[in-house]
Amino acid sequence: MKYILYSVLFITFFSCNKKEENKPIQKIEKEYITDPLVYEVINAVLDMPEIKKDSAKYMLNTANLFLFDLGMDGEDFFFHAEKYFGAIDTVSIENQIKKSRYSFYKQEEIKSYQLIDYDLTSINTDEELDSLNNSVNKYIPHLSISFPIFNKEKNIAHISYYYYCGFLCGLGKQMFIKKVNNKWEILIVYNETIS
Repeated sequence: MKYILYSVLFITFFSCNKKEENKPIQKIEKEYITDPLVYEVINAVLDMPEIKKDSAKYMLNTANLFLFDLGMDGEDFFFHAEKYFGAIDTVSIENQIKKSRYSFYKQEEIKSYQLIDYDLTSINTDEELDSLNNSVNKYIPHLSISFPIFNKEKNIAHISYYYYCGFLCGLGKQMFIKKVNNKWEILIVYNETIS
């Protein structure tokens, strides 16, 4: 009898599962960029002959493409940033990168390009990412420009640019630009990929 009682208690004890409540994931709200300097830089880059020759009509509306987490893929960036930014303020740079993660451009501020919504903040599965990527395929060729990362004086910026013209057809550039005589000019393209 004791054996049966212990067996029932043992089975009952281990059959009770601790029920954990799944909390819903909070949806992050889109934040639209309001800084006029960001739009000044983006529009200046879009007007550069090196960019205009790619002849896209569409621009993906996401500001966080090709940015890195500090300490992971940032070595090449920091090597060049020391040279062009001078004294590096890693806290400021990290804050700019974090801000860019959920930032989007306003259509009325981007000249000559139609913005195509590319919201990675709402993606939770590979299927959703595939669906998003398939939805933008009807807007080929298109380009993307990252949120500019500025030095302390805000007269030099880092930009990542990507032009996509179809399967195995694209161009990516990472560059530093500088404001000289009220005009933004490329200082260096330090990482360029062509497919």
